Amino acid sequence: MCSSDLLIAINIFVLASSFGSALFFLLIAMILGWAALRSTDPVVLSGFVLILLFIKGPMDQIVSAMPHLGRARVAFERIADLSARFATPEPHLHLDSPPNSPLLRQGIELRSVSYAFDAPEGSDAFVLGPVDLKIGCGEIVFIVGDNGSGKTTLIKLLLGLYRPQSGEILLNGEPVSAETRDDYRQLFSTIFADYYLFDDLVQGKQASLQNATQYLQRLEIAHKVSVMDGNFSTTDLSTGQRKRLALINAWLEERPVLVFDEWAADQDPAFRRVFYTELLPDLKRQGKTIIVISHDDRYFEMADQLIRLSAGKVVKETETA
Repeated sequence: MCSSDLLIAINIFVLASSFGSALFFLLIAMILGWAALRSTDPVVLSGFVLILLFIKGPMDQIVSAMPHLGRARVAFERIADLSARFATPEPHLHLDSPPNSPLLRQGIELRSVSYAFDAPEGSDAFVLGPVDLKIGCGEIVFIVGDNGSGKTTLIKLLLGLYRPQSGEILLNGEPVSAETRDDYRQLFSTIFADYYLFDDLVQGKQASLQNATQYLQRLEIAHKVSVMDGNFSTTDLSTGQRKRLALINAWLEERPVLVFDEWAADQDPAFRRVFYTELLPDLKRQGKTIIVISHDDRYFEMADQLIRLSAGKVVKETETA
């Protein structure tokens, strides 16, 4: 909501509240006038007026609470919807045993993959695809486009979080089926734009845990955060610094594919340059496949492959390296 709309909404609320109070006192004045014509007992009249004034406060509170009750109803409906979804988990999840970690040998391929959301009332549904895409081992892939073009939806399809409604995803030339989807998801370490950062470190190999301090120094936050008993000493940091801690966790997971959803958006210009020109090439040298959602066009040349989306369609696919 823009500032002018917010100002209009505030003015309407103030006017409505003032009008409601004016009507209430007008009602009292009318009752007093009516009682004066009928020679009502002053004790009864004053008691009646006092009762009206007494209940005005609770009535105002009830009216003020109505918007909150509406939002609470919507929230409970969403919770109920999520509960219904999780009550029947998808089949073939590894609930009782750890999933297998497949190897990334030939790469990942999307063949005519499409996904559509439910249409909001009065508008058309957003449809992504069909998308044809190949990501080779050790590549740096940038996914770019305007807000709402389908970048995050494409990422969630790649991660196996969304199941394609048409088309298929192939790993090493083999289709990812319902039986192998949970194993397929183990390929990825992802930092979404709305990530949540836990205090404890991902428990990878012991050698990697010992390198956590080195990573803190590399990301220029060792002066604020240390590792104690497998936990970060603090996560009470700026948004950009918290994202650096999330990157350390992704590093320590030691998975073959790293996915960054606008990771550099909250970094200062100097460290943004470090991320694109130093950290990404270093991860590539370690054999990682890297997928980045980005708006930083000055660094597009760092990508091996540039995928541009517009309104759910791939409008341009460029080999940059």
